[in-house]
Amino acid sequence: MHEIEAVAEALIPAQEVLITSHLVPDGDSIGALIGLALGLKQLGKGVHLCTEDEVPRMYRFLEGWERIVRPAAVDPIPDTVVLVDCTGLTRVGNQLFSLLQGHPNIINLDHHTSNEFFGRINWVDEKAGASAEMVYDLLRKLGVAIDRPIANAIYTGIITDTGSFRFSSTTSRTMRIAAELMDAGIDQDEIRIQLFETHTLEMLRLLGESLRTLQVDPNGRLAWISVSQETLCRLKVKDDYGLFEGLINYPRSIEGVEVAILFREIAPSTIKVGFRSKSWLDVNQLAATYGGGGHRKAAGCVIEGGMDEVVERVLTQTREVLRNHSGD
Repeated sequence: MHEIEAVAEALIPAQEVLITSHLVPDGDSIGALIGLALGLKQLGKGVHLCTEDEVPRMYRFLEGWERIVRPAAVDPIPDTVVLVDCTGLTRVGNQLFSLLQGHPNIINLDHHTSNEFFGRINWVDEKAGASAEMVYDLLRKLGVAIDRPIANAIYTGIITDTGSFRFSSTTSRTMRIAAELMDAGIDQDEIRIQLFETHTLEMLRLLGESLRTLQVDPNGRLAWISVSQETLCRLKVKDDYGLFEGLINYPRSIEGVEVAILFREIAPSTIKVGFRSKSWLDVNQLAATYGGGGHRKAAGCVIEGGMDEVVERVLTQTREVLRNHSGD
């Protein structure tokens, strides 16, 4: 049986379903979560949505976002749990992990190459441009009518995770689904404005401060940016995923740069590291060295240590990988 059919068969008899995703939710996780929830609700299911971190402001235009609650509000845990866009069970956060560990009926729906296959049913499609793309296929398999709210959520997931269809993860299938979502009546103006044309003054000030930290290695193939807690506090910026998603694209866009890295202090002695490559380097392997993962050209991890220490460790390893690949 194909994995999508196994997922559909598990959801058809379910009366109550919990849908959740990873810490620091992004556009794909939120879009997939909401799209699936609205679809299952259309089928008469009782649906509960939960993430350990708040929904970033930029995604709060999607219908249904306000139903996403914190772990303390989920009691009891339903018999069926779906994790979307999540590489491993520990990625949901400590509170949710303690509630879900040992759960006998977890469905794992994801498109990351680093997925740990932790569910009773594992549908992992590395060729999908986004987890939201997989949700679309699942809803069609279940006979759900793709209305505007569902289409808006799924399209948001796809357009954010494919970099507005610029990344190599974009396939002809991705584009066909996008066209079908447009036919379903997505609100293109609202999506464009909320995702790409709305910035707070704090966001722009953070961009200015962050670009001051931009450095490029002498070989020109590696560039990085760092953001400290001191900077966030001084600018009175809330640690919101939407603020940081685009920062790494600036060093990545420099001519000749193959690898861009964003170092972000999320707590004292805790650094979140984001990796992006432009063409050939597999940054998923770099992130995996530190217990992280993601995709070949976009991955991340969390490393314990001070900013200077972590930056030096990661840059040293990245330089070595770049040298080994080029043979110089």
